[in-house]
Amino acid sequence: MKGDYKLLTDVQLANLLDQQDKAAFEEIYRRYWAVLYGFARKMLQDNEQAKDIVQDTFTKLYIQIGVLNFQQINIAPYLYTLVRNAVITYINRNKLKINYISSFQEYVNAGEYVTDNQVLENEMQRQIDQEIASLPPKMREVFELSRKANLSRKEIAETTQLSEETVKKQIYNALKILRTRLKSYFF
Repeated sequence: MKGDYKLLTDVQLANLLDQQDKAAFEEIYRRYWAVLYGFARKMLQDNEQAKDIVQDTFTKLYIQIGVLNFQQINIAPYLYTLVRNAVITYINRNKLKINYISSFQEYVNAGEYVTDNQVLENEMQRQIDQEIASLPPKMREVFELSRKANLSRKEIAETTQLSEETVKKQIYNALKILRTRLKSYFF
């Protein structure tokens, strides 16, 4: 009997599918598996995934026996459409995975560890503040007026009752001391 199914047209096989004839399904499977696999393989360039998609396509077809009216469907275009849609879905899911992995990899490669950076920045600021606090009192006052209050040398001289030259020398000496003390910390 199976030999007789090879002689049937797709329309005749569709009629038999509507009668829930499993042998008709088997003939459609034998007739279209290789061509659908080639179609999927050409689009995917992946043998195993192409096999999976074709197998899933025939599983969907089998599930539709007794549900779908196959007399109104051309079997070949229907199967090609199922395979094409499955391939498109697979590619879109794969792109999403690739984009997610790529995005995550970029994040890791960038080395942006906000918490670590914040901790380092806080530690650095604490060390700088500690070194400024250890400067001689008048030098510290001049330096803080220069760097924290953003006053000019002339304004600092007027505020502290020092000459502009003394203010300039105090700022220079404060920077020299700070560079020396913080050099090992930064480098």
